[in-house]
Amino acid sequence: MASKKHPVVLRFEGMDPSDIGGYEAHRYRKGGDLGHIDRNKPKPRRLIGSETWAEEARAEIELMKVETFAAELEDLDRRNRRKDLEKRQIEGPRDPWRTSRHGPMRELILTANKDWFDQTESSDVEFSTSREELFEERAVAWLRDNFGDDVIHARADLDEQAYHIHAVIMPRATVRKYGTECRVLQPSIHPLIKDYEAAQDSVGEWFSEIGLRRGEKRKQAIRDALNDGRNPPINPRHVRPAEWRAKEEKRLAKKAAELETRERDVVEREDNAEAVLDFADAVAIGKIDTNGQPVNGVSADRSLHLQSPVKKTTLGFATARKAFRAVAMRLGARAEEKAQEHIASEVAEIRAADEIILEITRSFSRDQRERIAQIRRKLTAKIMALDPRANGRPDASKTGDGDPR
Repeated sequence: MASKKHPVVLRFEGMDPSDIGGYEAHRYRKGGDLGHIDRNKPKPRRLIGSETWAEEARAEIELMKVETFAAELEDLDRRNRRKDLEKRQIEGPRDPWRTSRHGPMRELILTANKDWFDQTESSDVEFSTSREELFEERAVAWLRDNFGDDVIHARADLDEQAYHIHAVIMPRATVRKYGTECRVLQPSIHPLIKDYEAAQDSVGEWFSEIGLRRGEKRKQAIRDALNDGRNPPINPRHVRPAEWRAKEEKRLAKKAAELETRERDVVEREDNAEAVLDFADAVAIGKIDTNGQPVNGVSADRSLHLQSPVKKTTLGFATARKAFRAVAMRLGARAEEKAQEHIASEVAEIRAADEIILEITRSFSRDQRERIAQIRRKLTAKIMALDPRANGRPDASKTGDGDPR
């Protein structure tokens, strides 16, 4: 089965001469984003340019500025522009390039998918640098062929996740102004910087000899879709590794914070549940009442049944106390209601029996009725004393109400 053909990756980044210092700091692993660097791997290897390329580049750019400034002053003096000459002498040299958001230089990155570099010719070999060497050879040749001496520096990064090459392009050009030829920095002097698609075609063809292919033609696909009246495909925005890692670290930190919060919530709920169980155990063995107050006279042996003390400051204690109070009130109300119903039923039966007695005594003699009335008044007073609802009512035994006449 044929192996998957991976694309060669080419990317240009704008660069200003002021960025050279930061670039060098990262090359020496002394600054910039170092979170992805594997210290156990070999350090970056220089491929093109001297060790002092940065100082040389800055010195050359400074020389361009001075030469152009001198030509400008000479031109003003030749044309007898005294006021302009004095003004420019005060202002000093200007940058020898046209201002743009990308800067006059380019940082170039060449790489391929990590899986392509990891593939070996033999299954018996776990790790091989043969593909890195092939890629490096082709990359250096392509850089020199297309940019010549304007490739002032190139290095291979070996201590990151995937092998890749960084290169710095200083696009030198000559323009005629101030009556002479002046050196400037002009990115468009190189066709592959001027035309991104042409650069992708070039690098795809160059690296095809080692089994890599050109990347997707996204811009062409967008143009074709627009010409056909279709919705163009989304052109993915490249995210620099440092930016991606910063966002990823922020996302992971947020996730970790959320997880820690959930863990604290779980621990708190477990503590509250334990407090509720302790409260219930304490109430069950009679150590505390439903209000959480200690019960007098609890023996030491009974209190030993509690495995841990009830903490009155916990949410679980307050929750349990509230629940037990509510249950106690409902049970008390229910018991009171049943007791009232039972008493009412008993009193009703007694009243019914009393009515029967009155009916029977109507046929008795007067002496017998008076005697029964005396007995009934005493009995009624004792019965009514049992009925809590009778509190405050007049005593029938004193008023004489209900005497059989």
